[in-house]
Amino acid sequence: MERSSELLMELRPEIAAIQTPEGSAIKSILFVVHDDDSLEMRFQAALSLARACSAHLQLLHVVPTESYTVVDPFGATFASGEIVEALEEHAVVVRSRLEPHLAKEDVSWSYEVTISPVVPELLKNAAFADIVFIGREPRWHEFSRTGPGLLGELICNSRTPLCIPGDGADVLNPFGNAVIAWNGSIEAANAVRASIGLLRMASSVRVVRYAEDKEASFPDTRIVEYLSQHGVSAVLDTRTARTEFGEDLVEYGRLFAAEYLVMGGYSHSRAGEFLFGGVTRELLRTCPITLVMAQ
Repeated sequence: MERSSELLMELRPEIAAIQTPEGSAIKSILFVVHDDDSLEMRFQAALSLARACSAHLQLLHVVPTESYTVVDPFGATFASGEIVEALEEHAVVVRSRLEPHLAKEDVSWSYEVTISPVVPELLKNAAFADIVFIGREPRWHEFSRTGPGLLGELICNSRTPLCIPGDGADVLNPFGNAVIAWNGSIEAANAVRASIGLLRMASSVRVVRYAEDKEASFPDTRIVEYLSQHGVSAVLDTRTARTEFGEDLVEYGRLFAAEYLVMGGYSHSRAGEFLFGGVTRELLRTCPITLVMAQ
């Protein structure tokens, strides 16, 4: 049987008054362009946030240099200019689809197509972004990187939160409800701190903590105090897991109509266990609710 307890940290009136979009720290959004079934929805979500924050939207399409190298059945490697040429032509087609929409939007934007190793290029551009929009299944799995593997590498090596729209979710409403998956870890604390600009815009914030046997780095009240210091009123809800953590989180998010879930990513070792067991892996593969993830 599930048990639940809640704690609400009330804001002083003068702090509550500063919860406005103008107070948001989000001014630079990196949108990773890769053509898949969710491109249009992901694009509209990034535009929605850019409009709400008056932020600059940087679109980056990376043609991977990994595509130069082809291995034949006998183990030999050789450069394939044809593959790169085909990918560059496809990048032009995608750009021709997106730029007309950008021209009609009242947002600042830029668009770049570059040939480069994927991860270093994304990390370099993410360094000066406040949030990164990226899909769950980048096309780069064709070049020895699966979607979750690439996302995990970015989470572990970047200090910028990734926004991964939910499978089949509606366009992100930046002013909707937010749920924070909290387990008292440094990674979860970093994710909240990195996402504070987005959380300040939420209409309501709930922090859900599923009881675990392992010792937490921070007491549960610390996260609520931190949010309060940044003008975010939050409810702390402590629960006992009923099934798998991932399933419980998704169910909880749906129960409170969450627009997105904020959570910490992998441990720094990558050889160790993922947070909440395998919940990071599980949600990177599939999640109906938008994820905002950092480490």
